[in-house]
Amino acid sequence: MSAPPPRHRALVLGLLTALVAAGVLALAAVRLRDREATSEVDGGTHTVLRTEIARTLSGQLTLPFRNGPDAVHCSGDLRPVRNDEVHCTAHFPIGLERRLTVEVTHVRRNLVTYRRHALPR
Repeated sequence: MSAPPPRHRALVLGLLTALVAAGVLALAAVRLRDREATSEVDGGTHTVLRTEIARTLSGQLTLPFRNGPDAVHCSGDLRPVRNDEVHCTAHFPIGLERRLTVEVTHVRRNLVTYRRHALPR
């Protein structure tokens, strides 16, 4: 039995490369779109602390195989009230900044669910 011709191998390799690249891009797109997170309300301030929001955003903005932002700064704490919002800025290593709004979507007891939205540049 003979090996497949080199042209056939190149075609198969090209298709596999394209599929892997499409998978990585799809995963990156899912991680960068608007996402929700849930945090516990701080017992002392009765808010979701800005440091907790920043930590969550930093994790959400980290791509597979790449570093996330150097820092995330938020304008304040998030009150456990539906539609309450705070503005945050993510600072990336190459000097880019990404402005975000974090909005409360659901409150249940001491758990607050919030969603991030990218602001126009």
